[in-house]
Amino acid sequence: MQQNIDYRKKIFSATFLVIIATLFSKISGLVRDQIMAGYFGISYETDAFTWAYFIPNLFRVLFAESIIIAAFIPVYTSYLKNNDSKEVNNFVNSVTNIFILIFVVISMLIFIFSSPIGLLLSKISGNNLDITSFSTMNRIMIFSLVIMSISGLITSVLNSHNKFTAPAIAPMVMNIISIIFVILLAKNIGIISMAIGVIIGSVFEVIIQLPGLKGTGLNYKFKIDFNNKAVKEIFSMMVPIMLSLGAVQINNSVDNFFALNLGEGNTTALTFSWRVANLPLGVFSVAVITVLYPLISRHAANSNIKGIKESFSLGFREIGYIMIPASLGMIILSNPIIKILFERYQFTAVDTAKVSHILVFHSIGLLFFGLLMVLNRIFYAFKNVKTPLKVALSSIGINLFLDWLFVKFLNVSGVALSTSLVGIINVIILIIILRKKIGYLGGKKIMFSYLKISAASAIMCAVIYGMWRFLVKYFSTGTFMLLLLLVIIIAVGAAVYILFTFLFRMEEIKFVASSVKGRFFKKINY
Repeated sequence: MQQNIDYRKKIFSATFLVIIATLFSKISGLVRDQIMAGYFGISYETDAFTWAYFIPNLFRVLFAESIIIAAFIPVYTSYLKNNDSKEVNNFVNSVTNIFILIFVVISMLIFIFSSPIGLLLSKISGNNLDITSFSTMNRIMIFSLVIMSISGLITSVLNSHNKFTAPAIAPMVMNIISIIFVILLAKNIGIISMAIGVIIGSVFEVIIQLPGLKGTGLNYKFKIDFNNKAVKEIFSMMVPIMLSLGAVQINNSVDNFFALNLGEGNTTALTFSWRVANLPLGVFSVAVITVLYPLISRHAANSNIKGIKESFSLGFREIGYIMIPASLGMIILSNPIIKILFERYQFTAVDTAKVSHILVFHSIGLLFFGLLMVLNRIFYAFKNVKTPLKVALSSIGINLFLDWLFVKFLNVSGVALSTSLVGIINVIILIIILRKKIGYLGGKKIMFSYLKISAASAIMCAVIYGMWRFLVKYFSTGTFMLLLLLVIIIAVGAAVYILFTFLFRMEEIKFVASSVKGRFFKKINY
């Protein structure tokens, strides 16, 4: 029992490091979006960049970020358990070189067909999208797919060796490079500077992770062994995972198509809203998953069902502990958050109202997007890729119908609501299936924890809403004063929430406090 407690404290300690590193990465991403919004506003020009970036990013998420990590980590973890360095190198080199070749071919095809893709998007927008601008930016950024695929593979190796900080910091480097290029080149080449920043930044994202490979025992060689058992296993898992994650990306594409068809700047507005919503999701939920997934994979490799259940419960409770108050706070403060982040120069008050309204509906699904990460990883750890695939494929039709239905009443905000509802439906279905597979999941403990979280969150919401209504008239004289008010309200709200979760004797806050304390009094190398 004590061993489990000590290990969970170590998990929280590693999670704390990832949270800090990821927080800086996400903040730098928001700063990049602020720069883009200030220089270019939200228009068909920014829609062209959004789509030009979305296409290589779609394949990056589909292959590098998701397939490699989801399929690679369980197999690689099994190899590490056998301590066979020759086989590990053979496996890693084969997978690396196969994926590089695949991504080069995909990049070349998209490079060649960039103009026809731009023509299709322009027709959807009512012939308002600049095809030349889209094609130029798309061709500049498309080879970031190859680079980011390598980055994703390195990330999965480092995470398997419990090295989390460098991969979490790496995206910040790309964001900083993008910001620098916009500031230096925007006056001369306009929004093309964003595309140049992305491709150069992606190179540095790989470079910053390379030192972490020392000590892993891996040596790169251009070698492909198609007969390697693990390589065959990866590719047997690849197609179902690709289709499963492809369904998610199809949903994203459908959302963006609807947004583009609704008029100027809507694709960009939808993207900005999701980026803001993704700050707590990407920082806290991804941090928890990043640390837990190798542990879940080890439990699955050892057929440790009890360990899987404990990881499931821990992941669900920790994500709920952060995402429930974050979602509610974001709904209440959506307008001042967007105003502070983006409203300047070319980004107007009208744009603020649009993006903040979208943010409310994105926030509804934040908890469930986080929980979905846990559920999918558990199925992948069992090497069960068909179940997430079936659920994801069924969500395409649901999302299409809900997009069509809600845009009639809520315009582009209806797309965000549809996204949230699809996430909720997917979580419910996967929980039902998982419970049938491995039995009791500790639902009572999770629900009891969620009741405490909800009670503390309700008190927090009452406090921040009352403070906002009472104090806004005294802090509405400028951007700095509004920012100061927002910081005060968020700090007070967080303090109130933490205080009440402590008074409710929640296990989650005790472990978080212990891990933070451990960072200062005991050095643990992760």
